[in-house]
Amino acid sequence: MSQFLKAISPSPEADKAIIMLPDIWSQTDYATTTAQDLSQRYDQPCYMLDYFYQLNKKANNFDPQTDQAEAVGLMAKLTGEDFVAIFQSALEEIQKAQPQLVELTALGFCFGGRLAYLAGLSKIVTKLVSFYGAGAHTADFYQGHTPIEALAMARGGDTSLKVLSFYGSEDASIPEPDRAKTALELRSAPISYRAECYPAGHAYFQQGRGSYVQAAAEKSWQDLDTFLS
Repeated sequence: MSQFLKAISPSPEADKAIIMLPDIWSQTDYATTTAQDLSQRYDQPCYMLDYFYQLNKKANNFDPQTDQAEAVGLMAKLTGEDFVAIFQSALEEIQKAQPQLVELTALGFCFGGRLAYLAGLSKIVTKLVSFYGAGAHTADFYQGHTPIEALAMARGGDTSLKVLSFYGSEDASIPEPDRAKTALELRSAPISYRAECYPAGHAYFQQGRGSYVQAAAEKSWQDLDTFLS
């Protein structure tokens, strides 16, 4: 695998896989643990994509205390076009490693949750999961469109795609009107869409973060089980 793609439990015979898009801190210990949990729980290879590699050509693992300026700067610089380019490169590597691949789940957190909607532009993505993907309605993010607009245009009417968005009701970065707009635009496309919202703030899911909320995380795992079954 290339430096920008970390493989967890690769299996050349597998016909399903998960590609995980971490938050802006990239390949942290808790992100790696999450990828391992996903692979083990759903018995699929899981690939963790370092999308910032597209910009700085190095493997990234940021410390929120000391590297915040660098990580936030990369987030501000990365365009939807940048992401789609590196995602396509990742897909080529995954398909080479798994020649029988027919179903790919794209799952992202925070900024990675925004990017997950663009991952859905690829038709091999059959399930798309966005955990608190702030900025889903960022104007002119990809080819003059928001991530949600781009997804609706590319996959509208495609019954092979299912989308699940997770939210915290106390997450100020994704207020209720934004959540409602996502639901309206995707269902109008039409795209199969489901949303789950829990009494929690932003970044509630991954153990190892100060914002972790156990009850919301456990319920999210249960809802994810249903979605990925």
